[in-house]
Amino acid sequence: MGDTYLWIDKADALAQLVEHLRDDTPIAIDTEADSLHHYKESVCLVQITQRGEHFLLDPFARLDLTDLWAKLHNTVWVLQGADFDLRMLRRIGAREPAAVFDTMLAGQILGLPAVGYAALVERYFGITLCKKNQKADWSRRPLSQSMLEYAMQDTQHLEPLAGRLQDDLIAAGRLEWHRQSCARVVRLSLVSRGADEDAWRITGSNKLQPGALAVLRRAWEWREAEAERMDRPTFKVWPNESLLALASWADSHRRLPPYAWAHWPHHMRQGGSTRLAAAIEQGREDSPQSRLSMGGRPQPNPAADQRLEKLRQKRDEVAAREKLEPSLIAAKSVLTTIAHNPETGATQLIAQDRWCPWQAELLEVPYDPPVTEAVSLAHPMEPPVDFAHEPGA
Repeated sequence: MGDTYLWIDKADALAQLVEHLRDDTPIAIDTEADSLHHYKESVCLVQITQRGEHFLLDPFARLDLTDLWAKLHNTVWVLQGADFDLRMLRRIGAREPAAVFDTMLAGQILGLPAVGYAALVERYFGITLCKKNQKADWSRRPLSQSMLEYAMQDTQHLEPLAGRLQDDLIAAGRLEWHRQSCARVVRLSLVSRGADEDAWRITGSNKLQPGALAVLRRAWEWREAEAERMDRPTFKVWPNESLLALASWADSHRRLPPYAWAHWPHHMRQGGSTRLAAAIEQGREDSPQSRLSMGGRPQPNPAADQRLEKLRQKRDEVAAREKLEPSLIAAKSVLTTIAHNPETGATQLIAQDRWCPWQAELLEVPYDPPVTEAVSLAHPMEPPVDFAHEPGA
C-alpha cells in the first residue's frame, strides 16, 4: 500500500479490515483528538499500520468495533507516548493489548536528546515529517487531504522505528527496563483517574497568600464551568496567568469590586463577566486556603531529610553515569517516599505502579519482587519482537 491508505467509515470496510489484519504481527496505532478545540476531548481518528499498509478509522461513523479489538487483543501495539492513546482508545471500546512497545519511552531509556516522534524518525531514517496539521481540529468533517496524509504519517514509521530502537535497547542492555516500563504504562491505563481535588492548584499558585488561594479556587471553578458551557478548552476561556493575577489582586484589594481590576474581562459575553465577579466575591468570603495540597506536608524528620539528600545525590550520580534524565530514574516524590519509609517504601511504590524494579535496582534500593514480576517471565514480549526495520517494509 506504501504511501496510500484505506479510509474506514462503513461496516463492510471495517469487516475487510478485521479480516485482513494479522493477530500475530505487530501493529502501529495512534489517535487524533480534539483537546485543543473542545472542553471534553473525543477520539476523532484512529490510525493503524501493519507491515506498510495504512488504515484510517473514523470513530464518528459509530461502527461496532468489537471484532476489531478482539482481533488486536493479542497483538503487540507500537505507540508513541502510549498512556494517552491507550486511555483514548479505551473510550471507544479497546481492550488492553498483550504488550506495548512505546517508542518515546524507548528513546528516554536510551538517553536520546530528543524523543518526540518527528525527532526519532529524523534520527533513524533521515526523514523530516510535516507538522502542518499538528494543531488541527480533528473533529471537523470532512477532513482535508493534507490532514489525512498527516494522520497516516503518524503510524507510517512507527514499526520500523520500534525495530531500530529495540536493537539499540538490546545493545545497551536495557530491553528489560523498557519492557517493565511499557507493562507499567499498560496497567496504569486501565486505572480510571478520579477527580483531582487539587486540580485548581495551578502552576504558580504556591506563591499566593491563603486568601488569594480561596479566590483562585472559585475563579478556577468559574473557568471550568464557562469552558464546559462554551465547549472550549479552558486555556481558550482564560489563561492561568490571568487567574493568578486576578486572585492576587482581589485578595489585596478587598474593598474594591472585582470589575475595578485594570484587566477585568468586560468583553465576555452571555453573562461570563457577571458570573466571574460573583465567583470572586464568593472566594473572598470563603475561608483562606492552605498553601499545601490535600496531602499536606509530613512532620519534620531530620533523619528522613538526610536520607532524601543522599538518595538525591546517588540518583544524580547514577543518571550522569548512565546518561539518563534523573527524573526517569526516580522523581522527587519517589525519593521522598523511600526516605520516609526506607524498609518498605520501594516495595510499596512498585506495587502501586509508581516505580519499576529496574529503577530500584539502579539505585540499589531493596524491594520485595511483586507478583507481576513472576508473571512477566511468560510475557509475550520476552523474546525480541519481530519488527520491520525499514519504512514501508
